[in-house]
Order: sequence, then structure tokens, then C-alpha cells
Amino acid sequence: MNQLPLSQKNGVLFSIEQGMVRAQRVILIVASAFITLLVFGAVLMRYIFKYPGMEVEELATLVAFWLYFTGAIHGTYERTHIKTELIHLVVKKPRAYALVKSVASLITFILAVVMAYWGYTFMMWGIAKWGRSPVLQLPLVYAQSSIFFGAVFMAFYFLVEFVDNVRQTLGMAPVAMPPGME
Repeated sequence: MNQLPLSQKNGVLFSIEQGMVRAQRVILIVASAFITLLVFGAVLMRYIFKYPGMEVEELATLVAFWLYFTGAIHGTYERTHIKTELIHLVVKKPRAYALVKSVASLITFILAVVMAYWGYTFMMWGIAKWGRSPVLQLPLVYAQSSIFFGAVFMAFYFLVEFVDNVRQTLGMAPVAMPPGME
């Protein structure tokens, strides 16, 4: 894990951060287990009991939204999200490398803020329209809100990454070069 703590290990911010990470992991585990059970139930209903079980698929889709976006939050926290990074092949100086990473993380943060704004407007639209799922009649805003909350927390962690990269650029922290480039 490349994540740097938000504060000292004995501080209030660190406790909040660890609580958030534990909550993410609980959501990931519970949602994964629930979806696994739903899929198993759907297979039983469809092939053993010859019942289509559309409500199971609908419920799995709603839970999957939270699973996907919580996974994106956690990947952003751990800095294991998907990225293509080839700049280290061109930029060999550690401070220049940190500067390029700072610019890239700033752009990523800005895009996450834009996504949070879009997620917010989508969630507000969902609340205003109060659309419901076809079979179970569950409010769709339950799934739609995961986009907003996911983007907000991802933006937060991208901001932390940006600050870490700026600190490296300014010489306030050692530059984290890719493996083999130290």
C-alpha cells in the first residue's frame, strides 16, 4: 500500500481515516458475499425451480453499484487504481518526475471533482424523479447515489495523492520512483 497517512498515527484524522478504510472493507466484503449468494440463488431458481428470478438480478444490480464504486474508492485510497505510467522512461530526474506526477494527479483530482458534480446532479435528479426498479419497485436513487459518494471519496483520495506529490516536488518528502528507477 502506497498510501501515506493523513496525520500522525495517534491523531484524530488518522482514526477517522482508519474508520473510513474499515467501512470500505466491510462494504466490499458484505456486498461481494451478498452478490455471490444472489447469483447462487438465481442459478437455483432458474435451473432447479424453473423460476426466472428477475428480482434477484435486479437486487444484485443495485448492490453491484455500491460494490463497484466502493472498490474504486478503496483502489484510490491504496493507489492501486488502473493507470498507465510511462513517464519514468522519459523523465529520469526524481524532482522532475515528481513534478509530472503532481500535474497528473492534479488533473485526476479535477476530473474526479467533475465526476462528483455529475454524480450529484444525477443523484438529485433521481431524488426528484424517484424512479423505481421494474420488479421490486426499489428507489433507483439507492444505486445512483453510489456514483456521487464514490466520486467524492475518490476526489478526496486523489487530493491527498496530489498533496503528497507536491510535497515530493518541493523536496519535503522523498520522491517515490518506480521500482528499478531508484
